[in-house]
Amino acid sequence: MALYTISEFMTMLKEDIGIKNIPLPVDDNELLKRFGNSCLKEFSVRYPRVEHVFLSDDDRISMTDQVDRTYRCAYRIPTVHYDNAKIVSIYKLDVARPQGYSDYYVPQGMWASPDSVITALADIQIAASVASTMGKAPTFEFAEPDILYVYNGWSGGVYQVDVGFVHDISLSTIPTGSFTQLRRLAILDLEEYLYNKLKRLDNMDVGIGNIQLKLDSWENAANDKKELLNDWDQNGANLDVDSITYF
Repeated sequence: MALYTISEFMTMLKEDIGIKNIPLPVDDNELLKRFGNSCLKEFSVRYPRVEHVFLSDDDRISMTDQVDRTYRCAYRIPTVHYDNAKIVSIYKLDVARPQGYSDYYVPQGMWASPDSVITALADIQIAASVASTMGKAPTFEFAEPDILYVYNGWSGGVYQVDVGFVHDISLSTIPTGSFTQLRRLAILDLEEYLYNKLKRLDNMDVGIGNIQLKLDSWENAANDKKELLNDWDQNGANLDVDSITYF
């Protein structure tokens, strides 16, 4: 269960910014849309929702083909199991179950005589050559929106792929430890949005009178947001990312 519901989170942001009880020319739906299209995506690029996705022949969409002397297979990542969330990146690919043409070659035989020992050693040398040719570690390439090319893979194998998705707008996929940083970014993002909407207004008619707008505190929100994102990109941040391994 998320630390906040989306309704609680948006209410808290309006309180932080100081607009909770002020009628604005933008409604809550517009603020929520801005949060989802801007802040949540920026945050997800730096700290995505990571899921361990298994790919098998059921997900393969093309036969093996040769590209620059390497062999590849194309797979479609089944995003339907993850609410069709947008994929932001692929972080890791492991062979979960090797099968087929690249299975390990292990010499067999009874080592009961010098001749059998020599023969076994020769088999081991052959196995080393086979392994160097066929046992290359699989690599991958991601093509938006949901295609993964696996090079030098295992025919008929199963892969575990660490896939980064955009977080759900419900906030149910946001870890508790990362809400503080999400809140920092969301405040700056909404201040930037509101300043651009209202900066040409000195006051606002609310039907029973005018409200004088005090927008000076939002004027630098865009630059502050840019500095925050640059700081995360360059120096890292406490985004609760200990569970993610980047390569």
